Amino acid sequence: MPYQDNLRELGGEILRIEKGAMHIDLVRTSLGLFRVGSMPDISKSMTQFGLREVAVLVPDWSVSQAGDNHTGEEFVQWHAQVFGSRQKYYIGTAKNIEILYRKLDTTFSYYFDQKRINIVRKGWLGRWVKKQPVETFYEIGPIKLVFRSGNVVVFNEGREIYDLMSCYPASNEEDLVEEILATVSRDSLPRDDLEITVVGNGNGFFGTTSSFLVRFGRRVIWIDPCAQPAHSLSRIGVHWDDVTDLLITHNHEDHILGFSACLKRKIDRKERLRLITARRIYEILIKQFSSLFPEMEKWIDFLEIAPEKVFFLNGMEILSRWNHHFLPYGTLGIKIRAGDKIWCLSGDTKFDTRINKILKRQELTENWFADCHLVFHEVDFDNPDGVHTYWKEVEKIRGVIPGELFVYHTCNKDNPPILIAQEGEIY
Repeated sequence: MPYQDNLRELGGEILRIEKGAMHIDLVRTSLGLFRVGSMPDISKSMTQFGLREVAVLVPDWSVSQAGDNHTGEEFVQWHAQVFGSRQKYYIGTAKNIEILYRKLDTTFSYYFDQKRINIVRKGWLGRWVKKQPVETFYEIGPIKLVFRSGNVVVFNEGREIYDLMSCYPASNEEDLVEEILATVSRDSLPRDDLEITVVGNGNGFFGTTSSFLVRFGRRVIWIDPCAQPAHSLSRIGVHWDDVTDLLITHNHEDHILGFSACLKRKIDRKERLRLITARRIYEILIKQFSSLFPEMEKWIDFLEIAPEKVFFLNGMEILSRWNHHFLPYGTLGIKIRAGDKIWCLSGDTKFDTRINKILKRQELTENWFADCHLVFHEVDFDNPDGVHTYWKEVEKIRGVIPGELFVYHTCNKDNPPILIAQEGEIY
């Protein structure tokens, strides 16, 4: 089971949502709940407890080995777009508001056109995010906010009800990370056969986001690291420090939730992060996180994969393709050959035979999977007209592969028409 969210009263007007080694505070005011900062998967936590904020107070962007306090906001916006929401005020210094807005704009503003063929830019951020940059003080009705020296203070009807600096927990995030790591055994045994472990099979709305470990020889590649790496991996019996490489398939938030935490741990340990991805995905990662890590490239060993070219890595052959998904920077599908086995991860894609006839890209057809012994394909069980692959289209792939097929990027369902790759299972 995933590590659980916990909602507790801190006294007075303050609620705290805790998950793993992170937390966010919610302040009750005369105007409603004000949320202070963010954390990975915050939209899931708010939904779980039936909470809705009227404003988000944007603090300085900071990071620990558990994650950072800006990541999580993209799926607040997706939740608003899909399920509806009131427009929210985002209040903070001009610098902090601009950093957050620019980070959101790199991904949230793109979508398919109505025919699911072309990528178009949307004005959704302007609909859901009401920017309110301030210098030091801001007043709205009976609420007065103070932003000074990294602190955020909230007054309601003249009475101070929240001070960010005085609300830090007794244990810091790094201590909580080390506590959970101490419960997990290390595993340095090389693998003679290709081994796939499912860390998560969900998406930005449900469950643990889709995330996978690939082991072969002494390499342990973590594909699309999910939120709070120490806790997510320990839940399936894996020690975070056993991971040798990250592989990022694309820049949507639900595929990079754990990236900042992974990089922070490497920097704290004065080590370099080995990152496998396509160049333009890497360039957008730098754009997304360079404000948090000004010397980001100094700490990364970038291993470039180029779609349709084989990348060799310690006995593995990695082949990638550009998928049909709604980001202009591209998203990757991955095929890995090691020993005498081939595993394929579709990546986020709209596989649809009608669309493929229009696009006329051979790598997007079911034939791309024809030599695979094991296929994990993303799925949408409910909506044939959605932006992900409808399950009846996935069935067409099953007919051409010699091995097994499982689906992911979904919520767990009773008696699904296609088996779901199960979290914690080794394939």
